Amino acid sequence: MLKQKRTILQSLIKDLIKGFNRIYWFFFTFLKYYYNTVLFNILKKKNSNYSISLLLPTKLRSKKFTNMVKSLFDNTNNIRNIELLILFDESEEQFNQYKETIEQYNKVSNINCYKKNFNTNLQRINFLASKCKNDLILAINDDIEFVLKDWDKILSQEFSKINNLKPFSVWIRSDDVKYKYLHSNFPVINRAWYNKLLYHSPSKYFSQWWADNWICDLGKKTGCFLITHHIFIKHFNQFHLDDQKDQTYLDSEKKRNGDKDLLNWKKYNYIRIKDAKKLLN
Repeated sequence: MLKQKRTILQSLIKDLIKGFNRIYWFFFTFLKYYYNTVLFNILKKKNSNYSISLLLPTKLRSKKFTNMVKSLFDNTNNIRNIELLILFDESEEQFNQYKETIEQYNKVSNINCYKKNFNTNLQRINFLASKCKNDLILAINDDIEFVLKDWDKILSQEFSKINNLKPFSVWIRSDDVKYKYLHSNFPVINRAWYNKLLYHSPSKYFSQWWADNWICDLGKKTGCFLITHHIFIKHFNQFHLDDQKDQTYLDSEKKRNGDKDLLNWKKYNYIRIKDAKKLLN
């Protein structure tokens, strides 16, 4: 990405603003979480058992997919409450390998597969979101593993602390995010959030990623979010681990235009402001 040259004063001001933002969001998210938790306990509310839809576009990663699915089944409390929606390209070369894993686990769960070509990952996620039926919606990657036992039960407990008839998101933690009070790679939205915006990911504005940034920024703009205190996911992130840079990653990088995406992030802030108002109305 292109970087603008700054004066010493400009750099100092930027660092001060960054430091202030970190302090603000650290205390905001900390106090908000415990306020909602204490209020939940005082009012003696009951934990709900929310159903969860997992959205998974995948390509040429059947081995990683198998590891992810195994970790999902090993650590889910109620697997019948999980809906896994998988999207393949029409020309998927490893489909038979994927199929072996799906047939093994589909006997005791709800796995729905689709084959359709899209230009970007965000378009794939939005397609799957349009097909899902459950209360909570989480877009995942094939290069992750679920590491928290009974993660689905814990996620339902977090959403039980708020009014789920209104739009809300819960940021689940992964091991690859340093400042967890600023961002989540895997934010979960509820059905009310999706119904208000009628999309999951901002596919009109970005080439490959940015869905998590978009959802997190809407959460900050509205205050409609909580951050979990457990690590849910281990992410074998290609940006940090050289041995994870497979062909799927390399193909995605060719399509990626980081400078344009960053410009669009700033340019379309007004869209996020409009969408934030929709979520609050």
